[in-house]
Amino acid sequence: MRGLSHLIALALAASTCGHANAWDRDTVDRQISKLCEQRNPDDWPSQDVCIDMQRRALQSLRPPRSDVDFLAAYQGCKSAAESEYDFASILQCFQAKQTVLNKQKAAAAEIAEKAELASQFPKLPVIVQCAFSDGRKIDIRRGSKTSDAIVVKVSPEKLVAGKSGDGYSYEWGGAQGSDYRLDGNQLMDRSGGPVKLFMGQCQYR
Repeated sequence: MRGLSHLIALALAASTCGHANAWDRDTVDRQISKLCEQRNPDDWPSQDVCIDMQRRALQSLRPPRSDVDFLAAYQGCKSAAESEYDFASILQCFQAKQTVLNKQKAAAAEIAEKAELASQFPKLPVIVQCAFSDGRKIDIRRGSKTSDAIVVKVSPEKLVAGKSGDGYSYEWGGAQGSDYRLDGNQLMDRSGGPVKLFMGQCQYR
């Protein structure tokens, strides 16, 4: 039996998330084998494939502990499975729900961050305010979370968190936080396509 000692630990961990009885080595192995025999009667090669798939799923399954949303999703997947030992089905269901929940949580965090920035911005000390030939205006203020944190107001009324660099340089925007860079009076736009440079009139405080 491959990896059974690891399976035992995982199975016992999973039992703390609502399974009726703590599992041991024999129980896990017996129930997986029984499930696969029922699904593939008199077909040993298919049974072996099924058993291997269930074992690999159990090795990958990490029942959530503290997050109530993920825990509810896990319990829902476990209840919907044909058997509590159908780890492959539980894992597939839970991974799908995890993806949805992660997107929802990321969107909620973004909304919360925007609300926080909006409430803080008027009180933050001004670093620099610039106007550029293409009509855009930026207002950069010193953030409160870290020493290099900044909050950038980009017209029209868009707030973005960023960071200060060496000298009079500041970066913000995009997945890496570096789509835009202000260096002195020059704005570098790396948000898409060829890099664009703009000279502006900036007033530093």
